[in-house]
Amino acid sequence: MSGNNVKYNKLKVGKLHTRSVPNRIFGWSLFWLAAVVVVVNWIEEFSNLEVLPGGHSVLYLAGGMVAAAIGLWRAGVMDSKS
Repeated sequence: MSGNNVKYNKLKVGKLHTRSVPNRIFGWSLFWLAAVVVVVNWIEEFSNLEVLPGGHSVLYLAGGMVAAAIGLWRAGVMDSKS
């Protein structure tokens, strides 16, 4: 048998999916905005700086973490690569 007659069976496990450009732009923008809010909130905790309305709050930390996770999801980071 020659090498040309050998057939290989390919098992397709999943569909490769990439998100659209607007989704990725929105996702990365949301992620970086959330990261800035979390960092500014952390700085406010240890200094007299008051940039965020209401000052330092646990809600800014929790909201920033949730927004960062949603941003990464919308950017396509959490999509299956199989």
